Amino acid sequence: MVSEDQLEKFIDFCKRNDTNIDERISFKITSSAGITAIAKCAIHTQDPLISVPRRLLITRELAEEEFGVSSTVSSGNCNALLQLYIAKMKFEPSTKRFHKPYFDILPETLNQPYFWSLEELQLLKGTDIYLLLKQNLRRIIKEWWELLDILQIEPVDKEIYHGLKSSEDFDVLRYVCEYRAKHQKFSWKSFAAYLWASGIFTSRAFPRLVIDKDCSNLNEAFLYPVVDLLNHKNDTQVKWIFEHENVCFITSEKLKKGDQVFNNYGDKSSEDLLLSYGFLQDNNRYDRTRLTLRLDNETIEQALASNLGMTKDNVIADDCAQFLITVKDPLPNTVANFFGHLCKLKSEAEVTLRSFLEGQDELSSILIQKLDLFKKRSKLNPADYESCNPDVIQIIKKYMNSERKLIHASLEALQKSQKDILKTNSALMVSFRSIFKMDKKFADSLLLSFGVVKYEDLVTKNRLRESLLLWIVRAANKDSYPQKLGYTVPEFIFDTFQEVSGSIVIERNDVAEFMDFYKNLFPGLADKIPEVFGQGNWGIRQFIVADTVMDRVVYIRKLTHEPYFIVRVPFKL
Repeated sequence: MVSEDQLEKFIDFCKRNDTNIDERISFKITSSAGITAIAKCAIHTQDPLISVPRRLLITRELAEEEFGVSSTVSSGNCNALLQLYIAKMKFEPSTKRFHKPYFDILPETLNQPYFWSLEELQLLKGTDIYLLLKQNLRRIIKEWWELLDILQIEPVDKEIYHGLKSSEDFDVLRYVCEYRAKHQKFSWKSFAAYLWASGIFTSRAFPRLVIDKDCSNLNEAFLYPVVDLLNHKNDTQVKWIFEHENVCFITSEKLKKGDQVFNNYGDKSSEDLLLSYGFLQDNNRYDRTRLTLRLDNETIEQALASNLGMTKDNVIADDCAQFLITVKDPLPNTVANFFGHLCKLKSEAEVTLRSFLEGQDELSSILIQKLDLFKKRSKLNPADYESCNPDVIQIIKKYMNSERKLIHASLEALQKSQKDILKTNSALMVSFRSIFKMDKKFADSLLLSFGVVKYEDLVTKNRLRESLLLWIVRAANKDSYPQKLGYTVPEFIFDTFQEVSGSIVIERNDVAEFMDFYKNLFPGLADKIPEVFGQGNWGIRQFIVADTVMDRVVYIRKLTHEPYFIVRVPFKL
């Protein structure tokens, strides 16, 4: 940790070099937040609280002078050369430079997950942030290696790059953690040093546009000594102004005595805060999580062309689609539309009411799985992880809880949406429960054949599918009974059966699939209850047709196990 003496020397160095720090604020070191700026009294002003001359800034020009090349040597990250410069200034003992007091106060131990232990990182498995860590590390390794190669600098740990090149399964997290554990001191030419510099830059850098309005690359950044000591907080009203070769920090916040003076690098989600700064904020209204699905490329391309609201931004790889769930929009239309598309039958040209509802159920199942994971992880007991940093365990619990809240809100929104759709479209559907109540003879036949006393027994005795198939064939035979049924069979069910029966091509495999089912029921049912199952056509072909009818017009709601017969109509997305 940075010492009070180092902090004092740094502040003194800055003041001696024309930095102006308002006398009403002071800097101190805390165990929870590191270096913090505190208001000594009430402050409410539009005047700069901190003003730093340009010569104290850590910019690409310093890196270009040090290495004798342009920052554009790196084709990927425009800040790569400056990050390597920061690593050299921090980890090269022989370096005696003007900015040394600044580099001395940069903490060697950072709080971002990149710098956690392997055991701590394992607790993130199954989350988006764990995948991002691995992806980002691979990108940073490649960036570091290519830069050193261009500069003809010999890296001290070639193994990490060769491991990455040799196998897709190379465990970058394990390597980085084990390397850090073995080496108390790093060479500036090591990946560990470059990763540290990347962490410093991510948590402290300011956009170069602040000091250079002609900057063409919006990602280019610089380090802003003194002001980068301020901790970040979402929604804090601040301004950074460049005038008279000084960068000025202005806050619009009304500060009371003892308040912390915050900076704001932009409103961040919990994921952004954790990866960039290593901390989280409670009740973050900018929070978001990802729903990532691995699918074949053809399915993704079809979805993109199907007017679902999807864009190329939702496609993160040839076989991966991704959607954002946010506090403001816990159930994006695009997600629900996409799942409706996934549940569309080949015989359906567009998303139907049935496929949309089934899609919602599939989405619900995924959300429930994620919710269970986050619930479990949010209850971690630090006492069970003695080798882990208790502060890290608390951060993990906090992160899992923020993810849990997002998924829970999404699930609630989904259930409400489904309930509303069922209500709005009630004229287009009929529940099997209502049919069971109306068709007394059929209900009684199920008592004799399956021991079904009440409707709920269909589910508990696992007889729901058989009963649905039997009733669909009964509906197809409605004109074969000596007496009319005591209710009207919905026309769309009868018509769908006739349509399928007239067009279906039945293969030998179809017959084989239904043979056991059919033999278990017939001719036994026809002999036992002829008034229901002995009238009309009850051959095996009828059940194969009924199975396709079920696919087209039956939706079984997962939440209640309630089957609905639904008119086959397009659903307005």
